[in-house]
Amino acid sequence: MRTVVEVVARAGPGGRTVLPVVRAAGQLAVRRTGPTTVHLVATAFGPLGGDDAEISLVVEEGALLRVRSVAAAVALPARGGGAPSAQRIVASVGGALDLRLEPTVVAAGAAHVAELTAELGSTGVLTAAEHVLLGRTGEDPGRWTGTVRVVRDGRPLLHTTVGLGPGEPAWLPPVAPRAYASTVHIGTDEAGVLTGEDAVRMPLPGGWVTTGWGAELHRVLDAAAALTPTPPVRVTA
Repeated sequence: MRTVVEVVARAGPGGRTVLPVVRAAGQLAVRRTGPTTVHLVATAFGPLGGDDAEISLVVEEGALLRVRSVAAAVALPARGGGAPSAQRIVASVGGALDLRLEPTVVAAGAAHVAELTAELGSTGVLTAAEHVLLGRTGEDPGRWTGTVRVVRDGRPLLHTTVGLGPGEPAWLPPVAPRAYASTVHIGTDEAGVLTGEDAVRMPLPGGWVTTGWGAELHRVLDAAAALTPTPPVRVTA
């Protein structure tokens, strides 16, 4: 199944943010839940192998958009195997985008591809988080591949791909984490290198990226949060 989500945030009168476009079709619905916040709501179980979700986010200069989801997504294999499921987010950010969805759980036998491509203007601010768990309780891990590309004014700031799960070249026991968390922040605040227990923070131009990995997602999130500067985004609503 093909899913399409479109959200446009624009600066309105008095410094408010207006959302002239909020629409979706397919396995996701989108609901405005606050002055600058939308939530993605699953309308069907999945995603299943072969499903493809395309999410377009446009945040114009002076606007703020927060994107959340109401529950974890469970990626399931298609009947008889086949293609992976995919979620592709394309963001154009002139204002501030805070993108933090609930975790993706990749069930045994499933494969899921997640992509984020963000084009930032000169004043654009981005915070984007990815949380992944391979396998549900008591089952074998699935396979997840995540790619993040961030460009500001045509200049690449970050381009990374992480592959987790059976068959991925870097996922070999005993270094075979089932849980993964990453947050990238691009704005005006830089942060230096910092390491923790199975977590690391690396500097980026105007920002930073934190990554954590391990056996249990809640422990990975705690380890990554300990390296995350506070607050991650400074904007006016």
